[in-house]
Amino acid sequence: MAFKKKILIVEDELIIAETIVEILRAQGYEKTFVAESVEEAKIFIEKENPDLVFTDIALKSNQTGIDLGHLLFEKYKIPFIYITSHVSSQIIQKAKATFPNAFLSKPFKKEDLLIAMEFAFHKADSAEVEDDCLYVKDGHETVRIPYDEIIYLKADRNYTSIFPSEGKVRLVRFSLAEILSQLPEETFLRIHKSYVVNLKQILSVKSSRVLLADMELPVGRSYRETLSYVFNK
Repeated sequence: MAFKKKILIVEDELIIAETIVEILRAQGYEKTFVAESVEEAKIFIEKENPDLVFTDIALKSNQTGIDLGHLLFEKYKIPFIYITSHVSSQIIQKAKATFPNAFLSKPFKKEDLLIAMEFAFHKADSAEVEDDCLYVKDGHETVRIPYDEIIYLKADRNYTSIFPSEGKVRLVRFSLAEILSQLPEETFLRIHKSYVVNLKQILSVKSSRVLLADMELPVGRSYRETLSYVFNK
């Protein structure tokens, strides 16, 4: 089955770019194109108006993928996915300010790429209808979880467990940083290297713990000042 959607890959490592092209074309996305720089990408976008953009963050040029991300969100209004091999907290904070639709960490498998793409399309669609939900892949099913029903999230290596107020815990194939980038920053806050919490679910804050309805979560030393400021403002 062939899809009409146009997909642009902005990547200066040609082996990675060709890998993504092969995966997408095998899935029926025949209109898949590659640009090696932000300038080349802008020319293509102005002419072709793609439906989705994959962009590496660390491009070997004057402008980075984050520079392109700002344009994609503010000017072009095109959903996009960041590709990166360095998911540091500093990079995540800069990237979050551009409101990406998903993250893809190197090295990645075909399944990771397809899930990230589905995540991106779902987020773009939900934004159009102001749907305040997180969409995650659970087996062969895409599950919709309203933000208000998420109590907290816990890191599990390259996976994340999502703990809702009702229903079963969801284990998804995204890192905690990647999932956090998809959540509204005014509601969700990282309080520990292994935990993100819904601020609306916190009953009280101690120096090294937060109290939820029926449990406590640890607060990492480097996160305490931010948590105290956000919770008490």
